[in-house]
Amino acid sequence: MYDTRNRRAKIQNLLCMILCISLLACPLRVYATDAGEGQAAEVSWPQGPAITAEAGVVMEVSTGAVLYEQNMHAVHYPASITKIMTALLAVENCKMNEVVTVPAEAVYMEDKGTHIALDVDEQLTVEQCLYAVMLASANDAAYALAVHVGGSLDGFVEMMNEKARELGCQDTVFTNPHGLPDESHVTSAYDMALITKAALEYDAFRTVSAASYYEIPSMPWQKDQICMYNHHKMISKSDYHNSEVFAGKTGYTIVAGHTLVTCAQRDGMEVICVVMKDVKDQLYVDTGNLLAYGLDHFSKVRVDKEAQFYEDLLKQEDSIYDNSHVSLPDDDSLYVVLPKGADSTELKTEITYGENPEDVTVGWYWRDHFVGKTAIQVSSTGGESEIQEETAGIEEAEEKEREKKPFPWKYVLWTGIGIVLAAGVAGGIVLIRQRSPLNRRQRWEQNERRKYARRVSRRRRRRRRGRRWFR
Repeated sequence: MYDTRNRRAKIQNLLCMILCISLLACPLRVYATDAGEGQAAEVSWPQGPAITAEAGVVMEVSTGAVLYEQNMHAVHYPASITKIMTALLAVENCKMNEVVTVPAEAVYMEDKGTHIALDVDEQLTVEQCLYAVMLASANDAAYALAVHVGGSLDGFVEMMNEKARELGCQDTVFTNPHGLPDESHVTSAYDMALITKAALEYDAFRTVSAASYYEIPSMPWQKDQICMYNHHKMISKSDYHNSEVFAGKTGYTIVAGHTLVTCAQRDGMEVICVVMKDVKDQLYVDTGNLLAYGLDHFSKVRVDKEAQFYEDLLKQEDSIYDNSHVSLPDDDSLYVVLPKGADSTELKTEITYGENPEDVTVGWYWRDHFVGKTAIQVSSTGGESEIQEETAGIEEAEEKEREKKPFPWKYVLWTGIGIVLAAGVAGGIVLIRQRSPLNRRQRWEQNERRKYARRVSRRRRRRRRGRRWFR
């Protein structure tokens, strides 16, 4: 008994010693809550808020960095936020004073939804149509504007989808300019953020979308003024009004639920928030929480890298840039978006090349999160086209080398011979194994077992016949 207790005590002491040594060997990480203590708290990517919407995204405008996402590539019906694409194509292809004549199809649409009661052949300017589309969400104005821009409804829809592909949208198919229900008319939160980002490049879109009220004056063909208030409650005067919000668009159908696009800015940083398939009571709550998340926890940081940094980076990537010179842009592409307090020295790079080897984009990543990109122009010290000439020369030399090389019949022949030899060797091995003494012995034993089984079977049959005879 004593020996057992003594042995247990020794084991416990040994385990205690191992535990103490382990604690001393492992350094403890201390998190400080006060920066004045001389120790900074570790910065990580902020945790986003929970939302009731089925899909949502927060994107920084200048970099395209995604700060928050929930099912951002899930496909949903967009409803009237479709009109952001309609407005984008209008400001891209038209002057604001161009005259739009309302077609009969716009007036007599089936299930017209929200409209401003336009009449056939009524005339409005592109600018007036844009206010009707973005503020009043007028489907008749969206139809009229689409026919004016695209020549026909089908032509405009084709323009919408082509523009979506150009912007990098992979989840989007448009079938109309207004967002009325159609099973094939779908997009995602991320794609709508990309479309809105492109629209914000135009001052006309910003001006129209930011207005809380607009009126179309009476005309000979329309004796009444058309007064329109912005449906977006963060822009108009409401309990949800937010002074940081400068653009946006609402949407709703029964199948789409509530959709909302909202743009806000603070301290030189602009963000786009998109929520899809939300409920009425939580629509602006979700949007407010997402905007606060983006604006409170992130900030734009300038990437202080000289041209020499990019030149050295390119030289490590490819020898054609050994004599290259980099020109840096003087715009927002020199900035990244980081969590507040994050260390910019942790940034990693990823290089992508355009069709022209002189067009290079450096993507910036912070702990696997894309936070921005810098577009640089590369030229050679020996001349503007030297990189292109060298690239073309390398490609031409490779092509000639491929042409010089004959078809490798020799390798095909030797490969065939090798296959035949391998098959012969395998067959020989099988044959040898079958004729080996061991296999002969096994076959003999098998035959003997079969003979014995037949003899036993004959005896049993005789016995059964004998029993039947005596009965």
